[in-house]
Amino acid sequence: MTAALSTLDGIADRFRDDAATVDGPGGDVRPGLRRLGEADLLAPEGSGLPHAVALVERVAGECMSSAFSLWAHRMVIEYLTRGGSGESRLGADLRAGREIGSTAMAPALRDLAGLEPVPVVATRTASGLRLDGPIRWASNLFDGAVVVLPVRLGSEGDGRAVVRIRTGDPGVTVDPGPTLMALNGTASSSMRLDGVEVGADAILSDDLSAFVGGVRPAFLLVQSAFCSGLARRSAAEAERRATGANVELAPDAAAVSGRAADVHRRLHAAAADPSSHTPADLLRIRLDAAGVATDATRLESTVRGGAGYVAGSDVARRLREGAFLPIQSPTEGHLRWELSRSA
Repeated sequence: MTAALSTLDGIADRFRDDAATVDGPGGDVRPGLRRLGEADLLAPEGSGLPHAVALVERVAGECMSSAFSLWAHRMVIEYLTRGGSGESRLGADLRAGREIGSTAMAPALRDLAGLEPVPVVATRTASGLRLDGPIRWASNLFDGAVVVLPVRLGSEGDGRAVVRIRTGDPGVTVDPGPTLMALNGTASSSMRLDGVEVGADAILSDDLSAFVGGVRPAFLLVQSAFCSGLARRSAAEAERRATGANVELAPDAAAVSGRAADVHRRLHAAAADPSSHTPADLLRIRLDAAGVATDATRLESTVRGGAGYVAGSDVARRLREGAFLPIQSPTEGHLRWELSRSA
């Protein structure tokens, strides 16, 4: 645990206490992000990927909605840093939790994998770019949130860029968010861009491939962290309660705990030295982290029986959270597709 994270325990209690409210309709993750910012935990000076992974993993053990939004927010800080504006006033406000960041970079991964072109088209103007097209899914789409997304330069063939906008910019329409199985406090929805003007200072990169190559380790490993945090919590609860009439489930609980511990170990080793891990290594960690989280939440529900079937229970919430992970971009299908081609 980093020195900064030693102050997290009391704050983590608040995430646990607020988890049911944040998960439900009308929930809001922003107070939790602000608490982390006020404690200088979001991205302390000199911290890096190990801190981000440890922080998100710890929060996910208490509240997956908050951990997921924390990942999205933390990635925007990463994008601004890569784009040369991480130390700007905007970067400082994001680090302090005064501003909210939303990552809409999933289409970049599909584009670079050859699966689907980036859907937002950019046209050059005298002052920058004009954007048109859909953002099919993103989270943290609160009023005024900073959204980072890839765009396709329509008149320049294969040109791609990375830009930042705000949800309140002229021409940006955020669609009403649907009611989800879980993570309802994350302000997740779709957006439409119609003639959105972006100045040159809001273009983070005009080389999508290089930009994604730089941020991809953090993108995958911090995602893996919220999977790992959920997996470890559910696995620990399953082990603790696999007694009495459930003692026959104890070997299953021990096995899933062992898998969660292995993912945790690999995750932190990769965060400490991502350059020593191949892209396939990172994809495998992400796939395995989501898989063990899904299995751990299902086993916890099995061990708890009827008590876990109550809709408002922590067990049911973690089961619903685990069901989200196979469809979180990059999806299980996408991960398996990429791994099949890296063999």
